[in-house]
Amino acid sequence: MKENLTPEERRELQLNFWGALAMSVFAVAYLAASVAIPNISTAQWYDSPSLFPIVIGMMLLICSLIYLWQNRQGWKISPDDIEQIKKYFRSSTFLRLVIAAGTLAVYVFVLLGLRIGSFRLPYEAATFIYLFVTMAYFRPKGFAIWKIALISVVLSVVIGYGFSNFAKIPLP
Repeated sequence: MKENLTPEERRELQLNFWGALAMSVFAVAYLAASVAIPNISTAQWYDSPSLFPIVIGMMLLICSLIYLWQNRQGWKISPDDIEQIKKYFRSSTFLRLVIAAGTLAVYVFVLLGLRIGSFRLPYEAATFIYLFVTMAYFRPKGFAIWKIALISVVLSVVIGYGFSNFAKIPLP
């Protein structure tokens, strides 16, 4: 491996290494979940419902381990890197990322699953709320709220109608 790396090359190695490490952890978790898929008693290993997920998980793990090995010099983190990481976690960019992930989580786990008695929030309404809140938060200065509301309504209706009527996919 080359020892005299430019800061950009060193940063790329670090990102590749830590990304490959995270992917390896994900692949192991995916494999564990794949192995836990129930198998019908009459099925052989080659016609088990878990075969394809296990193959995908193994390929993902092998590829991520190869990539991890290729970028093994990237494990070193200097004090300057730690300061840059701390600065990033305090930045508005990271805050916006957390808010975007949070609104998506609320949409998937709260809005799409909202049931009060026998009432269930329709998919189109949940999608409208998610789109409106997300676009309103990330809108550029001077962009009118009524345009965001209009875009959210149109997209929600088109997506809901398209999936349920054209693609014949049942929506949550």
